[in-house]
Amino acid sequence: MDADTKPSCKSSILDLPQLYTRPSSASLLSTLEQLSIKPAAWDTIGEASQPDKAGLPRYLTGIVASPLAWIEDENVKEQIWEAASARLSERSGRSAIPSLSRTFVIGTSTADSVSINLHEPSLTADNLGHKTWLASYLLANRFQGLVPHLPSLESSGKVIELGAGTGLVGLAIAAMFDVHVHLTDLPAIVPNLYANVNMSAAGITKGSTSVGALDWSDVLSYHVDDHKGYDIVVAADPLYSPRHPAWLAAAINYVLQRDVTARVVIELPLREAYVPEINELKSRLAALGLVVLVEGVERAFEDWQRGQQGNERTEVECWWAVWQWAPSTWFLRRDNAISNPQ
Repeated sequence: MDADTKPSCKSSILDLPQLYTRPSSASLLSTLEQLSIKPAAWDTIGEASQPDKAGLPRYLTGIVASPLAWIEDENVKEQIWEAASARLSERSGRSAIPSLSRTFVIGTSTADSVSINLHEPSLTADNLGHKTWLASYLLANRFQGLVPHLPSLESSGKVIELGAGTGLVGLAIAAMFDVHVHLTDLPAIVPNLYANVNMSAAGITKGSTSVGALDWSDVLSYHVDDHKGYDIVVAADPLYSPRHPAWLAAAINYVLQRDVTARVVIELPLREAYVPEINELKSRLAALGLVVLVEGVERAFEDWQRGQQGNERTEVECWWAVWQWAPSTWFLRRDNAISNPQ
């Protein structure tokens, strides 16, 4: 076998460039590039990559462990080792994936679609906001269809996203509508959020954006510029701790405008482990005086694959809802009495 042959359409691990043949650096780099696993497109339902060849992790480990003595350029050696390590990481679950940048196309039609460029740093347990989660993608695409249930999305409108993460939902809203969107998250997430706002700035031609830290557990951080002045509060996949329902409800109560047109838009996956948190959030929002105006359930596939061969995609059911203040809420009764005296 020619050591420089490209790895396309290879049927066996033995068809890849073998180290004992001393393949060229170009051959190894080309092979490693073609072995990369990219996140599947969310709009390609159920599609999965081809299974890995048996023995591929061992093959990649062999490259990492090899001194590559026949390759003279030390910089090229580093590139090969880094590429082989990256291929191993991609097959070790989402938390092992190196940093990556992606472009998300949001919109129900080509004419109305917008492109959002996002950077996603390596995922850690403490910084889950560094990944773009499925519920964010679904809500960003759904938002246009929710317009009949929302207040006027004009230049005077103000939207805040709680737990914005990489910023997909908020940036998509600002790109599609003439509103100001304030994207918030934990202080550790905010630097990447700022970077993503700058990356997508060229595509934000209708609305505007700002970024700030807002820690739901810290009441002092609730003091955003428009306290109780936001027309729409948005949150996508916001629950991953038993404490989050109480914190999120408190934050919503603090920033949401006291007006009959104000709305809360939420989408989250119906993960079995978090059913108690989901039910608690619904109860707490109802206790504030909020009621569901419209809701629904949709199913989609996660972008990252799983399984020993990395070719299985997980189907997820997500619940979305638009909430509004109940007419019986005390401040709406007060305002109505003032406007319509007996």
